[in-house]
Amino acid sequence: MPRQKYIRIFLALCILFALVSIPFVYLISQQFSSYALKQIDKVNRIEVEHAQENSRFVFRKMIAYGLNMYQDKSIQLWLTDKTETPEHQVDAMKAAANFRTTEPFIEEIYLFNMRTEHALDLKFGLSSFARFPDQAALDIVMQPRRSYLNFISYERDGQRKLALVIPTVPSGQQSFGYLVMVMETGLIRQYLLKDDRQSGMRSFILDSEGQVVLGANGAEDLYAELAQRSADEAGSFTHRYEGELWSVQYARIDPQGWTLYITAKVEQIRSDFDSFRNKMLLFAVLFVVLMLGVLFWNSRRTYKPFSQLAEQLETKLGSRLNGETGEGPREEYNVLRSGIEILADQVDKLDSSMREHKSVIKAEYLRQWIVQGKLIAPVESYLREHTALLNGDSLHVGVLRINEYSLFEERYNFASRKLIKYAIGNISEEIVDRYWSVEAVDLGGDHLVVLLSGSDIPMDKLVEAMEEVGRQVVRWTRIGLTIAVSGPNAYGDDLKAIYGHIRELTMLKFISGEDKVYLEQDFEAFMARVQPLPDDHLLDELIKRIRMGKAEEVEESLDRIFGPMQTMRYADSKFQISLILYTLFKTFNKLPSVESVERIESILDRFDTLAGIKGWLSQELREIMGDLSNKKGASRRDEIVKEIVEYVGTHLHDPMLTIDEISEHVSLSTRYIRQLFKEVWDTTLSDYIMERRIDRVKELLETTDWTVTDIGERSGFQTKSNFFTTFKKATGMTPSQYRDNRPQRPS
Repeated sequence: MPRQKYIRIFLALCILFALVSIPFVYLISQQFSSYALKQIDKVNRIEVEHAQENSRFVFRKMIAYGLNMYQDKSIQLWLTDKTETPEHQVDAMKAAANFRTTEPFIEEIYLFNMRTEHALDLKFGLSSFARFPDQAALDIVMQPRRSYLNFISYERDGQRKLALVIPTVPSGQQSFGYLVMVMETGLIRQYLLKDDRQSGMRSFILDSEGQVVLGANGAEDLYAELAQRSADEAGSFTHRYEGELWSVQYARIDPQGWTLYITAKVEQIRSDFDSFRNKMLLFAVLFVVLMLGVLFWNSRRTYKPFSQLAEQLETKLGSRLNGETGEGPREEYNVLRSGIEILADQVDKLDSSMREHKSVIKAEYLRQWIVQGKLIAPVESYLREHTALLNGDSLHVGVLRINEYSLFEERYNFASRKLIKYAIGNISEEIVDRYWSVEAVDLGGDHLVVLLSGSDIPMDKLVEAMEEVGRQVVRWTRIGLTIAVSGPNAYGDDLKAIYGHIRELTMLKFISGEDKVYLEQDFEAFMARVQPLPDDHLLDELIKRIRMGKAEEVEESLDRIFGPMQTMRYADSKFQISLILYTLFKTFNKLPSVESVERIESILDRFDTLAGIKGWLSQELREIMGDLSNKKGASRRDEIVKEIVEYVGTHLHDPMLTIDEISEHVSLSTRYIRQLFKEVWDTTLSDYIMERRIDRVKELLETTDWTVTDIGERSGFQTKSNFFTTFKKATGMTPSQYRDNRPQRPS
């Protein structure tokens, strides 16, 4: 073994790579060959089934077409004439010509009048039986077969033809007249059969005696052998013919009694696979040689400098490396390990020093304040020392939300998004800092938070400053913002709740469509202005039909809901659709394509027409109905429902109460408890929870002086907007209006 470490590593990698790669490539090629053979058989089976169905369709279609032709009055009149009538002849020729021109699979149409012993041919016209050019077809008519409405194969001018005789009567009986359709065998063969000489694939149709009905002649002995082996309705086998192995797939064509075959040469397929395997092995060998060269170069380039690095570390850190033991020079591995540990310790110290940077700490403390809601003493002390934000009389909270954030995420990577948001924060700080103290904080996601403070800040001037922020951000970054700002707050107020409420305010733009700076009073004004849907009973009816799983009635309800929207303005129709989707989302706790309520706007922006939205919503509702159509549960349902009701009553205040949590409590699936509760209470579990929460809100509004926001939180509503929307839909009034009109309780 060589003494150089990098050469030893290279030899070990060579052996490992050769032992792993070449057998792996060989195994993969073998598995691929086996899989490909199975896939070819599977494709051939599918091809046979497809051709079988096409054959049945074509032959049944032609039989039906022939019967319609035979029943034509003009043709019937000529076929039953006792004497030749020119008018009847002309009408029959016209009718037959019309039928032939509309069906490409028909080559010729013959009409035979057995009384007058004349025949009509579209090509030669009227002729007697003795002068009729296709005597083989005339012989078929003169000798009726027993089989009913079967195609008959016969030979004309050295070519195999298919003909259908109508009517078909038993032997010994004759009709007054016959209609014979001669099929365009070339076109039928092109439509039904598939031949590929290059790949060795053939397809043909044989009758019950092994004679060719459709397909190439010249292999009658092969056809006879295949006919003997194909006794079942359908199947596959391998057959050796003239020293070659063939893969055969076949299927019966009813009611003709014919058999469709698809054959392929196995040796030719395997030779292709063997060629592929040899190429793979050759490529693997070349790849191994190339990789060995790369490994040699890489190992020499990578590992040889280790000794040089060890020497440099001993030169720079020699006293520190050997000072503890005094043993003199050490092995390269130990030198590298000790030297890296010393350098890593120095890097940790440098990193700790960098983390003490003022701006980093300040940004982190501001985030903690917003997320936790309250200032703790160390954070407050640091912020007072390093920012003027806490020197004012009051604190205002603003939220800058990036419009169309999903497109923003697709357009920029993570680093670019951070840089752009940093630029937006700098622009806002530069503009607002002219008048008041300000700090911009990036909490991640689609928005930034702006904290600003001062003394007696006029709201109109604050709004002007925030509007200027929006304009400058669009000018310099080409990114639109939706901005909301709070009124004055005390520094001890719950900043987390204020931030959450202001962030909700930015969502008003989706409903109202107004491009402005949103204030807290805009929310109350909006909720007072919002009216229930004009056809609210239609939405209730839609929800009821969804739960009952009536797909056709659901489509009818959608038509009645979307019909009036075609006469509305875009903003009004979008507003109505948003409320409908919001109601459906909350009723069924989901829409399959909508992850959250906030995603409704991005979903609607994908569609340009009401019809597109209606089609999408119809598909969503069908998926919901599929999920709801589960089977009924077993016994104990009354006890289970009682336990669910008790659990809901004790956890009604919890905004995180979900049906998943309830199902986990009773150890049953969510789908089962939804259905069980519906059967017992005749209402959904979600509606029941919402009704209980509305009742609790009413009780607290009538019996306490708590603020509306506190009552919503104590009743389990997650957001203020959800609380206002749900309560107004249930009562027709906002919470404040309900409290003002509450009934006077006796003292």
